[in-house]
Amino acid sequence: MLKSANFRIGETILGLASLSLGLFIGFETWSTPPIAAQTVIGPGLFPALIATGLFLVGLQLLYEAFLHRLQVEEFPELDWKAVVLVAAAFASQLVLLERLGWVISGTFLFVVSAMAFGSRTHLRNLLIGLLLTALTYLVFDYGLDLDLPTGSYIEDLIDLSGSTA
Repeated sequence: MLKSANFRIGETILGLASLSLGLFIGFETWSTPPIAAQTVIGPGLFPALIATGLFLVGLQLLYEAFLHRLQVEEFPELDWKAVVLVAAAFASQLVLLERLGWVISGTFLFVVSAMAFGSRTHLRNLLIGLLLTALTYLVFDYGLDLDLPTGSYIEDLIDLSGSTA
C-alpha cells in the first residue's frame, strides 16, 4: 500500500466509499415519498441516521488520509480459534433458528461466543444468554408486535402440552 506523510491510499478509498454510500443512502431516504402513518418516528429515521453516520465516518477518514499524521500501528494477531468458533456459532444459529426458535438458538450463540473469547463460567453465560434472548423476544413479540421465530419443535411441544391438558 502507498504510504506517505500526507496521503494514504487505503484511508482515501475507504473514506470515499463511505462518503459515497452515505450520500447515496441519504439521497434515497430523503427522495422516498413519505408514508402516511400516525407515528412520531417514521420509516426514514434509521436510514437517515445510518447515512449521516457513513457520511461523517467518510469525512473523518478523508481528513486522516490527507491532513492528519497518525502512527501506523501493527495489526493485532487474530485468535483464529475464537473467530472459527463464533463463525460456526452464527452458522449453527441460522440452522437452529427455524427449528428451536430465537430464545434457544440465541442463547446457544451467546454461550459459544462467550466461550470462544475465554469465559469459563458456562452456567452464568447460559443464564445471561437466556435472559437476553428472552427479553429481546418479549420486546419484539409483544412490545413491537414483530414476530421472532418460536421454533417448529417448540411449537410442537406447546401443541402437545395443550392437547393433553
